[in-house]
Amino acid sequence: MSSIKILAKQFALHNRLFSNVLEGINDKQGGERLSDQVNHLQWIAGHLTNSRYNYTPMLGLQLSFPYKKEYTDETQPPPNNRAISTSVNYPSLTEIQEYWNKLGNSFVESVANLNEEQQSAPLPFRVPIGGNTMLDLFAFLASHEAYHIGQMSIIRKHLGLSAMSYK
Repeated sequence: MSSIKILAKQFALHNRLFSNVLEGINDKQGGERLSDQVNHLQWIAGHLTNSRYNYTPMLGLQLSFPYKKEYTDETQPPPNNRAISTSVNYPSLTEIQEYWNKLGNSFVESVANLNEEQQSAPLPFRVPIGGNTMLDLFAFLASHEAYHIGQMSIIRKHLGLSAMSYK
């Protein structure tokens, strides 16, 4: 199986885990922080969703996340992430999940269908795992999503809920 197909399988798993980790969490809980140094679920979920939408043009998808400005700061170096702020009114978990799900399957299919030429296309920047190809970028993005879904699962347990399901 090619590397890109393996990454697409990871993104498909993340589609399911994202929904599972948020199951049973209401919007009030989604805005709770473990401490001032820890992001809340609304920020993490929105950040992940915004990250996926940021790369849709590279996949030929014409979809946009209407809350991009809540998670993006153009004055910051790429990828222009905005830190969590008490002055920002973040969208509800329900809205974030709706946009995650709207993109989910088409994102996975588009990644899976990247041909060899597209995968090896150079990017104008290096990705944190090293390299500067589309394949490198999507490998990093899969790791990034797994990292944040793990954070979300810890917050879920802190809220007194059962562990995230893999089913």
